[in-house]
Amino acid sequence: MNIQQLHSSWSFLENHKVFVACSGGVDSVVMLHVLKDICRDLEVLHVNYSLRGEDSEKDEQFVRKLCIALDIPLTVKKVDTKSILKDLGGNLQEVARKIRYEFFEEQLVRKNGGFVALGQHSDDQIETFFQHLGRKSGILGMSCMLEVHQQYIRPLLHYSKLEIISFAQEQGWVWREDRSNQENKYTRNRLRNIVLPQLYTEIPTLKESVLALVGAFQFTQKTLELNAKEIHTKIQSSTSWDYEEFDSLSHELRVEVLRQLGGTFEILTQLQKIRHAQKGKKVVCGDWVFYSGINAFDIIKNLEINQVILKNFGIQITSVLELPNDFSKSVIFLDAEKVKGELVLRTWRIGDRIAPIGMKGSKLISDVLTEAKISSGARESSLVVADDMDVLWCVGHKISRKSIADENSRSILKVQIVEK
Repeated sequence: MNIQQLHSSWSFLENHKVFVACSGGVDSVVMLHVLKDICRDLEVLHVNYSLRGEDSEKDEQFVRKLCIALDIPLTVKKVDTKSILKDLGGNLQEVARKIRYEFFEEQLVRKNGGFVALGQHSDDQIETFFQHLGRKSGILGMSCMLEVHQQYIRPLLHYSKLEIISFAQEQGWVWREDRSNQENKYTRNRLRNIVLPQLYTEIPTLKESVLALVGAFQFTQKTLELNAKEIHTKIQSSTSWDYEEFDSLSHELRVEVLRQLGGTFEILTQLQKIRHAQKGKKVVCGDWVFYSGINAFDIIKNLEINQVILKNFGIQITSVLELPNDFSKSVIFLDAEKVKGELVLRTWRIGDRIAPIGMKGSKLISDVLTEAKISSGARESSLVVADDMDVLWCVGHKISRKSIADENSRSILKVQIVEK
């Protein structure tokens, strides 16, 4: 590792707040030592997932002692991941990722911005490439991880695991080994421990080739983003998208334009269907609604529809001392301490999910409305109550278990929809 080059590349962090995500492993320990010599305002973040018993506790204690030795403040988030997984369902690694990124975002908000430094390296990049390849990812997915992406930075992304370990040994730094990395029940671990070592033996240049491909995908993605931004801006200002231009664009550029408008890949398929349909057919794309016209898609802000609907309804929030004996679908009771941020009433959006009482995991609001046999005309005006993180109530249909009040709640909010 070239420490001088690292200091030079990341010197812009000197006057920024930087949170270092430190697990206690060699990657994050080396990153912490390197950034300590660069940053004036450094803080360590550690997540104890409580998944490995005594080892999880020892990891936390190691990070605590390291921060004391380096005189760096530390914030620890300790969670019962198994219980969360039981409640929410899904994949353990996905749930753990959601936990830590929610933690990171909380800290960024708490300190009004800054950067979160993550310890991924080039071996992680290669593993990510093959995982995304297996998921049939597009150009964005095959671009994998960036050194700088919004408020997340990866200072060690161009160094291999072996280089990082060798450097740590040269410096006499100690770290903790996570034995779960040797377990092959997860796809990434099987890639790391079985598949890729065999491929490297058969194809010695594979690492360099994959990293070159990732670089090419990243360059292509940046080009797409720049080109799409021009089209995105024009669509917003003209509130239309000419069919001739739509037809002339590459598939990848169309996907990127829709992504910037807040839509998903599936939206493109829907647009292609209404492109030749009768006038007035519509597709919702994020905060926008596309209508099939004569020579173009006519586009309006989805909020314009929402505002008409919300003129007739409001949300009433009242503090109460205790829960009622009987409940109804027209009123919910929330634990004020579990609500994240501000409660808002809005119409549902594509991709909205709820974690309903009485079931594991979560469910798309669109599926809730389908199961309730809500007509297509009424679906777009269906309301939800949400906080800054989750949908807590699909009004009249499902209530989320995430923030619901119970007999142990110290502060209870009565929430109901009222007609204006």
